[in-house]
Amino acid sequence: MEIWLMAGPLPGAGMFRVVLQRLNAGERREWLHPEAPGWAEAAARLAGQLALRPRTVLVAHGLAVPVAIAAARLSPPARLVLSNGPISRLDPVTAALSRMAAPGGRLLAQALRPALAIPLMASSAGFRRLVSNPYVMDRDTIATLCGAALAQPAWRRALVGFLQSLQTLPDPAGLACPVTLLWGDEDPLYPASEADYMDSLYGGGNHIRLPGAQHFHPEERPWAFADALRALPELQGMSERS
Repeated sequence: MEIWLMAGPLPGAGMFRVVLQRLNAGERREWLHPEAPGWAEAAARLAGQLALRPRTVLVAHGLAVPVAIAAARLSPPARLVLSNGPISRLDPVTAALSRMAAPGGRLLAQALRPALAIPLMASSAGFRRLVSNPYVMDRDTIATLCGAALAQPAWRRALVGFLQSLQTLPDPAGLACPVTLLWGDEDPLYPASEADYMDSLYGGGNHIRLPGAQHFHPEERPWAFADALRALPELQGMSERS
């Protein structure tokens, strides 16, 4: 059994670095690509990888959630784990960025340059609002998690293309794999009602709440996240690095 962890594109899958240390296993997956910027194209690429490795627990956080849902529809993994991302709707900030990206997104692509974007994300109006302890998301951490995705113009254009594609979301119903919702229940962007909605589609009992956790809980509470993953039926007995 394998476990793949996807996040982002902002922050990227580097957000799982401590989770992986705790699990002593797994793999971070960077899924956004300049040649496949939309969620449908990204999902098709991911589904091709899943088809070769069906014994995979696919974990997606944030804006990776729609990509994982669409990929699981094409190539069902052993289990799909979704965490604090868009299922039935976009959060207001991402929705505004998606509208900005729609006309072509040149201005948005310029605004995403690291010199402009990282200070904004590190400000009190940025990512610090999405954790319980604002000092977790300091400028150095944000540069580590987001710098690579913003450094190259081709990747910034891919991010703009992805945001544009989010004006429609994949249908979350009818997935042919077990689904678990691992959700920080104090997320101001994607509250627990998003997980409850998805849970209702699959008969209930699939929603694992992380009490008091906000949006970036894999960065802020990585051990709680890793331990919840290890308790899944497919991953019980996974070794632990203390």
